[in-house]
Amino acid sequence: MPEEIKRKKLPAKSGKKKKSKRKQSFFRRFFKGVGRVFNIYYSYTTNPEERENRIKPKLFGRAITFAGFMAMMLALIVLVTLILNNRSVGVEHVNVVMAGLPDDFEGYKILVISDLNGRSFGQDQSTLMRRLGSESYNCVVFLGDMVGAGGNTQPFYSLINQLDGRKPMYFIAGDSDPDPVLDEPRESNGSLTLNEMVLADWVLETMELGCTYMDVPVKLTRGSSSLWLMPDTFLNLDLYKALDEYKSELEQVNESYLEGVSVSRQALPLTTYRRNILYKSHDLIPEISEDDIIIMLSHEVPGDSQLTRAQEAMTEAQKKNFFSAPDLVLAGHYCGGEWKLPIIGTLYADTNILPRYGWFPSEKYVQGLRSVDGIQVYTTQGLGNNSRTVLSGRLNNPPRVTIITLTGELPQSFLE
Repeated sequence: MPEEIKRKKLPAKSGKKKKSKRKQSFFRRFFKGVGRVFNIYYSYTTNPEERENRIKPKLFGRAITFAGFMAMMLALIVLVTLILNNRSVGVEHVNVVMAGLPDDFEGYKILVISDLNGRSFGQDQSTLMRRLGSESYNCVVFLGDMVGAGGNTQPFYSLINQLDGRKPMYFIAGDSDPDPVLDEPRESNGSLTLNEMVLADWVLETMELGCTYMDVPVKLTRGSSSLWLMPDTFLNLDLYKALDEYKSELEQVNESYLEGVSVSRQALPLTTYRRNILYKSHDLIPEISEDDIIIMLSHEVPGDSQLTRAQEAMTEAQKKNFFSAPDLVLAGHYCGGEWKLPIIGTLYADTNILPRYGWFPSEKYVQGLRSVDGIQVYTTQGLGNNSRTVLSGRLNNPPRVTIITLTGELPQSFLE
């Protein structure tokens, strides 16, 4: 019996040795092939007289070794990968399950676009539009940093024009965008509306192209059901208290204006605009029923503590002055983490609310769908680069737009 076992084991060992030899043979052939390429390069970069002396090829006056050649090839591969990652655009499809979603909004699709940062994907965004050509959706939301710190508005305008108003479009400003509200209002002489006096040129132009600026919540209706889009400025905001503060401020500004104080002439339109936003929003609270869906648009995801606080039970008095917690938060800002290292994941995210101040964050915070005390949060990968990150560009992280599909049906995996 021992002799039989020994005879059975011998072929297996022999097979492993042969397999190992085949692997070694493959690697030998591979490196010999690379060596031949290097030698061909070497032969064409030296004179025939010098070749016999084995003078090595030079770059910028320095001799190139085989190791140096391989390092250059690796750097070239990384560079090409960066370029391809920055130019190829993808569309991510995400189903968001909502308990109690009205039947009228079953299958409702939202195209989420964020962090363009003044970039162009082909002439007039042709590359991006080719990717969206076969997609269907019910509305479009732009989550900020579409213009970016460079102030280049044309790529954003081109994208809006290409979308051609086929579906309703809504936008908010991001932290890298120019301020949406002017520091000093325009002179009116009675010819300008309040919005025209206080809103920045890029905001007014975007509105003229057919987008709705989200400074107050917006109601979307299908059949007998309602869905609300809400800017994140109203999260946990006591509207009654805020209105009271602006009422006092407006009285002081009016009094100074009547006395001829020049500074008040600038402050009056801005204070009036902000107070009007609060009034309009406060009047919307009674219109929101418990069956309505609230989707919050936020450039940067609010902290988990803010979302947890929004879920706290409110008294009847508070319900008159606070918006209910959102059912879903849509956000961007992190650009999917930009640089993603193999195995490790995201290198850095621009935030102070995550552990290690954003170094090596968990992937769930920089992209994808997660839940915070019952509030679903989706962070899109976005299209451009965050100007505040340590390393600009995207590595192993191609640009993405997202189509969110709302559904009240639980996936089959939950039912099994």
